[in-house]
Amino acid sequence: EVFAEVYRVLKPGGVFIVSFSNRMFYEKAIAAWRDGSGFSRAQLVKQYFQCVSGFTQAEVITEVGVTPDDSLVGKLKKFMKRSSSDPF
Repeated sequence: EVFAEVYRVLKPGGVFIVSFSNRMFYEKAIAAWRDGSGFSRAQLVKQYFQCVSGFTQAEVITEVGVTPDDSLVGKLKKFMKRSSSDPF
């Protein structure tokens, strides 16, 4: 339901960014998240996108290694350079 609502309100051609870390509230997380690996969690999120007709193929972006600006702002700037249009 959440992904369907995001698609409904998203500007045509807009980008929906889902970001997560390995931290969680164990008692609140679904079993697939608690028991999964980073890869399986990314696959679960991709399945959520696939359940909503209209979304294009989800792209998984991972950053491995040291980059000149590894801060959240630096990563967002790098992502924005990859995007050819305003994602909002």
